[in-house]
Amino acid sequence: MRILILGATGFLGSNLFQLASENNNLTVFGTSRFQHENSNIMQVDVTNKQSIGCAIKKINPEVVIWSLMSFGEETQLIKLGLENLLSEIESETKLIFLSTDAVFVEGIGGYKESDPIGTLPKEADLADYVNGKNIGENLILNNHPNHVILRTGPLYGNNGNGVIEKRTVRIIEKIKENQSFKAYTNVYRTFVDINDLSSTIIELTKIKFKGILHVGPIHKESYYSFYKKRLEQLGWNNSFLSPIIISKEDFPYLSLDTSLNTQKAHQLLKSNFRTV
Repeated sequence: MRILILGATGFLGSNLFQLASENNNLTVFGTSRFQHENSNIMQVDVTNKQSIGCAIKKINPEVVIWSLMSFGEETQLIKLGLENLLSEIESETKLIFLSTDAVFVEGIGGYKESDPIGTLPKEADLADYVNGKNIGENLILNNHPNHVILRTGPLYGNNGNGVIEKRTVRIIEKIKENQSFKAYTNVYRTFVDINDLSSTIIELTKIKFKGILHVGPIHKESYYSFYKKRLEQLGWNNSFLSPIIISKEDFPYLSLDTSLNTQKAHQLLKSNFRTV
């Protein structure tokens, strides 16, 4: 099976590319914005219709995985790049689209696949990212029936290049300088290990499932509990960490709880999701 990973050099994409390449039943190609030493990773600009069109024609993928992300310019990436992709791939091509828990803007937690998603006002910090993902999901739902929309919480873990998540790197840098830091005890997410997610995506290339799927462990974590456990995993002193409660009055656009109900994924998939 030929699969194409759009964004094969990012935190998730590089891990997914490496893991998929180890599978003898898959012929794996990827894209990058820049030239790459691996001949199976092509330099492609998805916002350029000719660029993505040439890649699709050359590879003729049976599965395309969208692992692209641009926080500040997500809407433009979706409106140009995703529309270009949808116009180039065949209707029978399976499209796996990486979305986010952040589309649940009300922040009440325990979200199921059928729950409505929302948008943020333009003055919100994550507005472009959240609203872009919202647009992307709707574009796919309305234009490409052979799809899997994967919603996931924040990613963490060690990818194939030995890189860990940036949020924890920033905390470690503070620890090195003996600086204390605070983390929210009342902001909850479904944190997902990058290797578990990569295994899940590979499994989804092989099965006939179509639709929306929430992935990750059953239990949610606060940012405070996540950092406390994660630092311990990595062998760092977590005594610099202290709890803090955030106020919605101070941060009106922050969703306090975007945790996902992942029961459907646990019933459907063989892949396992570890807790932090």
